[in-house]
Order: sequence, then structure tokens, then C-alpha cells
Amino acid sequence: MRPGRMDRRVTLQRRVMAENAYGEQVEAWMDLCTVWAEMVPLRGVERFAAQQTAASSDTKWRIRYLTGLTPVDRLVHAGRVHDVTAMMEIGRKAGLEIHTTAGAD
Repeated sequence: MRPGRMDRRVTLQRRVMAENAYGEQVEAWMDLCTVWAEMVPLRGVERFAAQQTAASSDTKWRIRYLTGLTPVDRLVHAGRVHDVTAMMEIGRKAGLEIHTTAGAD
């Protein structure tokens, strides 16, 4: 891993259940941590279906190793939400490679 390439600030979030003012259980996202990451764009796709245009982009992120992260967590960069599709260890706990997909804003 090359620390000089980690020039993006990303926040990792986890889904939690919270209680609203009416006592109902609602889904919320809790910040786990904010870390430096390397961004590697993979591909972007735009398609037309059901009279609408939908776009998405796949991105690979590299961060230093953190314990406790799972593929059901999500990543936020510059206000854009990226859903995690895969997570792989780099070396012997040297880092993590996180593959994400993000829809159009």
C-alpha cells in the first residue's frame, strides 16, 4: 500500500435500528470512523429502462486495515453514498480493498 495515494477522506457507516419520537423502530446509519482512502474508479454504466435513465459507477477503495468491517456497511465520500459489494484483505492485515457501487445522485 502506498500512503501517498490515500488522498480521499471517507466515512464508513453501519446500519442500526433506532427509535423515533413515536416509539417505532426505524433504520438509521451510524458513523463508524472516518479514514484516508485511495480511490480507483472501475467503470460507469448508464442504461435506459422503463422510460427512465439510470446511472451507476463502480469504485475500488483501499484503506488501512480495520477490524470489524463487514460487506453490509457502506462508505460515504463527498456526500455520495457507496454501497459495499465486496471487501478483501490486502496482505496480512496491511489493508482492505473495498469494492462499491453508487447510483446517480
